Amino acid sequence: MLLVDTADQDAILKALQFPGVQGFTTNPALMARAAGTEVLSLEEYIGAARKLSKMSADIGAIRHLMIQAVGDADDIRRQAILCLDDLKAARDKQLWIKLTPTPASLSCCPALKDMGCATLVTAVFTATQAYVAMEAGADGVAVYLGRLMRLETDWENQLETIAAIVKSAGRTLLLASFPDRQSVDIGLRYSRNITAPPAVLDELLTSSLSEEAIKGFDEKVAWKG
Repeated sequence: MLLVDTADQDAILKALQFPGVQGFTTNPALMARAAGTEVLSLEEYIGAARKLSKMSADIGAIRHLMIQAVGDADDIRRQAILCLDDLKAARDKQLWIKLTPTPASLSCCPALKDMGCATLVTAVFTATQAYVAMEAGADGVAVYLGRLMRLETDWENQLETIAAIVKSAGRTLLLASFPDRQSVDIGLRYSRNITAPPAVLDELLTSSLSEEAIKGFDEKVAWKG
């Protein structure tokens, strides 16, 4: 699963033209950035999430939309209901509600599943967080790999353990926070589920060796104008 990490509608539409992109992920920081502000009120945030859901309902290329819920348990359930309603019963879409690794947020997993939402616990950095998320019934976890690599010297062992926990539960490990293509290469050792910002997405097919080979191919064909 390849997703683009942005809440900007134009960026999402552009990213969908890239081979293999199946949808997008968002979070409060991306939502605020797309709105051109530092902070959104709860209602502004819900309104922005609903706009993305409505857009997704009409675009066949979007198969997965991951929207982070905010607030308390009641707020989270309300946001899920509204976004599901905005999808207009589009059967080919999977709405993922992103949750934080907190007791209140994880307690929503059963209710969200009953609604038909998938749940993704985001900002997971430890094996115990992944373990509790799986036991709570989450459908997956998201690890900020770029941040983990930057801040933890033992990141490889931590990520290997998290990946093993998620795999044993038969769930999804989504890797995020990629500063460049090279970090995506590293992430692919652990999971094929990636969400990357638009700038990094554009780099995924770049390789100086490929460019050299392609140039060699082109030189063997007499192109006519």
